[in-house]
Amino acid sequence: MDEKKKTGGQFATQAVPMDQRMKTTSLFSAMSGFVFMTTSLQAGANMGFGADFTTVLKAIAVGGIFLTVIACVMAAAAAKSGLTFGQLTAYAYGKVGSKIIGCLMAFALLGWTAVDAGLMAGAINAFVPQIPYFPMSLICVVLFTMTAAFGMKAMSKLGSICIPVIGIFGVVSMVLGIKSVGGLTGLMQYVPLPNAKMQFGALVGLAIGSWIGCACSLLPDFMRFAKSTKAAVGLSVLFMAVINPLMLIIGAVGAIATGQGDMPYVLAAQGLVIPGLLIGIFGNWGPAQGNEYSCALTWGNAFKVEHKKITIICGVVALILTAMNFFQYFGAFLIFLSNCVPAIIGVFMADYLFTYRKGYPDGESIKFNADWRGLVAVTVGIVTAYLGLPGISQFWCVGSAIVVRILLNCVGSDSPAKVYYKD
Repeated sequence: MDEKKKTGGQFATQAVPMDQRMKTTSLFSAMSGFVFMTTSLQAGANMGFGADFTTVLKAIAVGGIFLTVIACVMAAAAAKSGLTFGQLTAYAYGKVGSKIIGCLMAFALLGWTAVDAGLMAGAINAFVPQIPYFPMSLICVVLFTMTAAFGMKAMSKLGSICIPVIGIFGVVSMVLGIKSVGGLTGLMQYVPLPNAKMQFGALVGLAIGSWIGCACSLLPDFMRFAKSTKAAVGLSVLFMAVINPLMLIIGAVGAIATGQGDMPYVLAAQGLVIPGLLIGIFGNWGPAQGNEYSCALTWGNAFKVEHKKITIICGVVALILTAMNFFQYFGAFLIFLSNCVPAIIGVFMADYLFTYRKGYPDGESIKFNADWRGLVAVTVGIVTAYLGLPGISQFWCVGSAIVVRILLNCVGSDSPAKVYYKD
């Protein structure tokens, strides 16, 4: 059986051939469901509760620049190689080490799925109280799994729904919110409650955490289908420098204007009940199915399981997390991701820009079971993020991982750069 049939056309164990790459418009539609999402809106709302609007904008700008840079590197690596996140990890951490990192990221993605299930079920229950929250949250996971199992085509169709639903009504909500607080002048005069104020670093952490997990694993899993590196990088800039910051701003304005943290409730408070329900459904369905899809690719590559079967397994794990009410840890989960995932990306950035600057060798030629250099670098990055150093912890995290990876690659005759590229 060929690769395309074995993995349902998802190419989980080999590079995506050029004749199977997607048009940029189709790739945009597929990815839109994971950028036009309510989790970013809620992260923005948490920021709006924690600082004045000027500070929120500054934090969003810093987070947006950070996410844009790492997203562009990850997208370029995936588009050039045609490889998934799980496949790329083998170059950074070795065959066995990649399974460890891949499983950690996959569980993080399934945690997001559980959060999305909680948000979607909560929105449905709020608008239709006759539908109980807990059973609905479990049904949501089943729906996510069904569309994720059918891969890129199904997700592209759902993504095309998310664009008008969240984009249009989100902007409408923002305009109504600004008007309700006295225009831009009133918005800029907003002062949060003293007991709700957040430090600037924490605000940046929320902005980064809103998309850092997706930028690490989900983004390359999609951008490997790009026809060119230019298209992949261009879409990454659009998503991370424009659309995701807009989602955060919409969430912040809604929180300031209505005192509500979830966009469906914000819209309901503004008299837009039906749009609120639609956002509660599609704004969570889109990113949740993408999380399961990316997780299935990572685990499928690691354990050599057929795509639809491993997607069902991912759905079962997400179902268990949802039943355990993982949603209640949303804020802490964002901070955890923003302090750990940049280290994983830092190793990738060092590899793409320095270690494998001449290109990734064929996967069959990977000589390392566990590349201790990558594992040490990611560990140092995570520890650095929690040392309480001055400034933005995520910058220290990714920077230290990059530096340590590059320095360790200069040590020993068996470093990847020397093994694969003998001058």
